[in-house]
Amino acid sequence: MKRGVAVLAGVVAGLLLAGTAEARKAPPPPGDWWTGYLEGSRLVKLPDGRKINLYCEGHGAPLVVLDSGLGDGASSWRMVQDQIAARTRVCAYDRAGYGRSTPGPEPRDSRALAADLAATLQAAREPGPYILVGHSLASFNLRLFAFEHRGQVAGMVLVDPSADRQFDRMTAVVPRVPDILKAADVGLPLCAQSPRPSRLEKVCVRSAPADAPPEAADLYAQAQGPDYYRTQLSEQIAFEKTDSKELMAARRSLGTMPLVILTAGANTMPGLSADETAAIRKVWTTMHEEMAELSRRGVDRVVPDVTHYIHQQRPDIVLNAVFEVLDATRR
Repeated sequence: MKRGVAVLAGVVAGLLLAGTAEARKAPPPPGDWWTGYLEGSRLVKLPDGRKINLYCEGHGAPLVVLDSGLGDGASSWRMVQDQIAARTRVCAYDRAGYGRSTPGPEPRDSRALAADLAATLQAAREPGPYILVGHSLASFNLRLFAFEHRGQVAGMVLVDPSADRQFDRMTAVVPRVPDILKAADVGLPLCAQSPRPSRLEKVCVRSAPADAPPEAADLYAQAQGPDYYRTQLSEQIAFEKTDSKELMAARRSLGTMPLVILTAGANTMPGLSADETAAIRKVWTTMHEEMAELSRRGVDRVVPDVTHYIHQQRPDIVLNAVFEVLDATRR
């Protein structure tokens, strides 16, 4: 997310602006991942009739499952999925209301998203054990899935994950945080209008990634209708009001499950002073260290000089973490 309303919404859910740090690794050649996604993804029918778009590659076990942050679909993982597929089977998906997937009933809270993931994997006949890999908001969905399906989850990698009660904890050190988040939230309800005024089209429809071929760019634009923004708004509201309660109620030890947390070392929030930024980063790192304690084998690693989208700025770091967990589960 780098422009318009989607960026501001991403700040709210993931905490932090994706930023301007340059990628350390060039993106894959145009069409490589996208061609596979366009031609090889499948619409999996759930028991209630909705359809979730799932794109799987490779062979082997455990199965790696990739879940994205607020407003992002399977394409968020295009810089790492093919490489993971060389080592084991891997599936990315568009959550309900994103990409090619049909919208789901509200509220779009963590319980609903985790239930959709379980139903999708079952309906697609993609059995565990699973290694769950999630970015930002997906931390809630995947941790809840792991708490409720402990026997099916072999390991986890969480990429700059959202944390329980994060905004309360940030506000405790920087009282201006609620005002910043309120300002970031202003555009979503407008883009969720149906029908949407034509004057909003340029604001609400962001450009496709530079590596997307024309047919993928068209799909990317078409997917950003009012349903997409209503879904995003519902996920955001649930994130602010209910997700932390659901996670804290379901929390359990993950025993000796391999667990890697990757923390972006250069995250920032717009409009903060240097002292306020340092205070927010300290809280962010502390929450990730606490999250790593879910497992006796959990670790938190700060990745210097990158912002929120570690898997796009430093895909090599994320791949190394996934392969580390994969090797540990196989041993």
